[in-house]
Amino acid sequence: MPEENSAFDLVVIGGGPGGYSAAIRAAQLGIKTALVEKDKVGGTCLHWGCIPTKVLLHSVDLYTRFLRAKEFGITADKVEINYAQLHRQKEAVITRLFQGVQFLLKKNRVEVFQDEGQLISPNTVLIKKDGTDIRRITAKNVILATGSVPSIPKNITHDNKYVLTSNDILLREEIPKSIVIAGGGAVGTEFAHLFNILGTKVTILEFFGDILPAEDKEVSSTLQKIFRRRGINVLTNTSLEKVIIDNGVRVGIRRKDDMLHPPATTGEDEEFLKADLLLLALGRTPALTNTGIEKLSVNYQGKYLQTNEVMETSQRNLFAVGDITGPPLLAHKALNQGLLAVSRIAGKETMPINYQGIPAVTYCFPQVASIGLTQEEAEKRGHKTKVGKFPLIANSKAIIDGDYEDGFLKIISDDKYGEILGVHAIGPNVGELMWGMSLATILEGTAYELLNTIFPHPTLSESIREAAHAVVDKPIH
Repeated sequence: MPEENSAFDLVVIGGGPGGYSAAIRAAQLGIKTALVEKDKVGGTCLHWGCIPTKVLLHSVDLYTRFLRAKEFGITADKVEINYAQLHRQKEAVITRLFQGVQFLLKKNRVEVFQDEGQLISPNTVLIKKDGTDIRRITAKNVILATGSVPSIPKNITHDNKYVLTSNDILLREEIPKSIVIAGGGAVGTEFAHLFNILGTKVTILEFFGDILPAEDKEVSSTLQKIFRRRGINVLTNTSLEKVIIDNGVRVGIRRKDDMLHPPATTGEDEEFLKADLLLLALGRTPALTNTGIEKLSVNYQGKYLQTNEVMETSQRNLFAVGDITGPPLLAHKALNQGLLAVSRIAGKETMPINYQGIPAVTYCFPQVASIGLTQEEAEKRGHKTKVGKFPLIANSKAIIDGDYEDGFLKIISDDKYGEILGVHAIGPNVGELMWGMSLATILEGTAYELLNTIFPHPTLSESIREAAHAVVDKPIH
């Protein structure tokens, strides 16, 4: 029998960036708070996503920098990759950050249940351990923040050995000789870059016409060109149809235009690619199974939970944040949604999130970063646009660093008022520029205001001013 009820002001189910941030802020505001997490606090971002992948990507980027050391007047002999050591570094970083989150929860007196939480009413949570009910807790408010899991097509065998998700592949300490990556979004392109540097023969399958199809088309096309130049086989307008596991994988594909891409091997109606591994990077799906939400009267938008502007579902005092509320599926979006929900619960003044102002970064090399509308999106919404573009080959800091390969920064503005509608960039560390662009969009900034902003020299950020000049008149450089 479960233990008797424990009462809280707030129970948060899910300990990822949205959940643990909400729990800490609530406790800081004097709200008696419990956090229920069946695995480890930190969530997918810390243990399986943002952090571990960026550790590996940082290491291989250092490796490529050492390979180019002579360009910078430095002699570095016998530069090699120790992939097992890269993984040990990855685990060390995860452990340090995990312990930091644990410390913050304890410091702020959040009661943490490392168990599964299941809603049995909008204000009652059943705590389960290994399938056994152990406790019921009640709360005036509940925040559901259970995140998402990798999408796996029903017709594809996922064996964790030859057919892997992004979670599985982070456990492998062997470098494959060849890999097919199904999906050319952020996850797929980051792993494609990683394994290409490690010497793996990489093939990307992308259903749409460009990799990173959600990005500005000019940016996506540029990255695609760079990847192909580096030897990555990018197959666009191509779908994953079937997988045959045989000491490796035979990946059945279908292309929209076989005339442009002669098949590698053909049957009557099939084309197959052979590789050591198949990585499924086909997006993510909300983790709502076994949460109890299906028994409650809540509204959905497709497969995602629908909320109002302060993250409350159609059930009063039941909030939802993060990936379960829909795109963009980003940790920083989840964190801000969690803080917004807590502000509402605490009765504080709230400011709805400007979703057009949420930056996105893909950490391949060169990085791809964006905020707001693409040029196509802006024009479809009826904006008459004015575009300013500045190539990084004319930026002094990019030249000093030796990292300007085809890079550029592009500002899309409204022609009538000059309001910034979108900023898109491809180049070294361009993700670091996007917080400023987020602030500019929140303040309804214009290209004219950007060109009157003083940027330090020499920095990559100067490309923002130059692109703004290109919108209003002409760039200086």
